[in-house]
Amino acid sequence: MSDRASLRGRHREYAFLDANVIRGQLTNDILMTLAEHKVYAPFWSQPVLDEMRRNRPPGVSEEKIDRRIATMNDFFPDAMVSGFDELTENSPADPKDKHVLAAAVQSKSDVLVTENTKDFHAPTSGPYAMRVERLSQFLNRHLDERPAQVISAMQTLVDRNRRDPRTMSALIDKMADQQELRSFANKLNGMVPPEQRGNHEALAPGQRAALDGIAPASEAATKPPSNDHGQRQQAPQQPNRDRGVDR
Repeated sequence: MSDRASLRGRHREYAFLDANVIRGQLTNDILMTLAEHKVYAPFWSQPVLDEMRRNRPPGVSEEKIDRRIATMNDFFPDAMVSGFDELTENSPADPKDKHVLAAAVQSKSDVLVTENTKDFHAPTSGPYAMRVERLSQFLNRHLDERPAQVISAMQTLVDRNRRDPRTMSALIDKMADQQELRSFANKLNGMVPPEQRGNHEALAPGQRAALDGIAPASEAATKPPSNDHGQRQQAPQQPNRDRGVDR
């Protein structure tokens, strides 16, 4: 395992990423961009990357997935975990996933992010203690804890995209179309300015983009009438954004 002294300030959460949350391009882009913005520090292992490569999405070539993996390793040279073989046998997880929990423990991560939470039986204390979260839970929690930082990271993602999604609303709609990202899309949609909101049918009706000055029907039914127009709340200014890695 490489020297991680530079990461041990503990101002960031350490997260070990399972193959099923980094195999897809959009989920990978979101997680890597959040890591670039120092929302958390990412970790993975060679077996996880091998599984990511084997189970790449349909239509993704070996060459493309290899480029993605190379970019991940180049941009996050401290993320690769090794030296966990001795921990694997006794890891409280499904046999096929023992190596994942062992690597997460070896990395001293705070959380293991996976869609297969049922395959891990990590205790809350002891040498194999590990919090296990689904991707949506992980993303939503960080959005609650660091809203400006996460929203800035998502804006960076769309700003540097050469293909769609190239706006925040398009990103939210695309996330809403994927089950593992739908909850995060809904939460993000409720926190961005109205003009940046998505229109996907899976989004909460009151949070979809609406014509200026026309409240969503669900709000109109419950909001008491008022004779004064009030002042429209200004959207918070986003902090300066980092220049993300070009994938």
